[in-house]
Amino acid sequence: MKHRLPFATQVERYRRQRQWLIDLDHLLDPERDPPKSSASVGQAVDCYLIDLTTCGTHDAEDQQVAEHINQIFRSFWWGLFTCYDVEGLPRTNNELERFIRQIKMGHRRVSGRKNVHDFIIRYGAYAALVDPAESLDELLARMDEVDQEEFLKERKRLNLTLLDEAKIHRFRYHRADYLAELEARWEAALAQANSKAV
Repeated sequence: MKHRLPFATQVERYRRQRQWLIDLDHLLDPERDPPKSSASVGQAVDCYLIDLTTCGTHDAEDQQVAEHINQIFRSFWWGLFTCYDVEGLPRTNNELERFIRQIKMGHRRVSGRKNVHDFIIRYGAYAALVDPAESLDELLARMDEVDQEEFLKERKRLNLTLLDEAKIHRFRYHRADYLAELEARWEAALAQANSKAV
């Protein structure tokens, strides 16, 4: 007991600071009743952080920790509350990593390939729409519900994404060829512009 006495104030400080994080976690909990929207949760967290950083009772160390918590939350603010408006979107990185792992495991079962990184990179967000447990009849029924024009728009977006990925791949692994082709295209465009000007 005597050995712990010199650290009593430090332990109390850490408990107080830990409670701030517990309070913020409670505010961010999507399971709380009533269901929350991104705006209401954002406003509650914003008020809490303002109260935390403007509290006049903090000493210098508490104020530094409060400012650090505020800075970290503010730096992730743009995507912190999206999960409240998008059903099924994971709230934490752990949940998101688990979801991505399930996608990879499902594709490994289907394809038999150990490395599915290329599949994930190539199809990006569309990889989440693949359900390996779905039967052909279920897939066809789901496809019947898709509007043709919406399908064509998404297909165009996918093609643009694949084109961007191909450019990135060529730049990374065949940089000299990529840059030479880019320079040739630039020179051709300049020659064409000059010939029109004359």
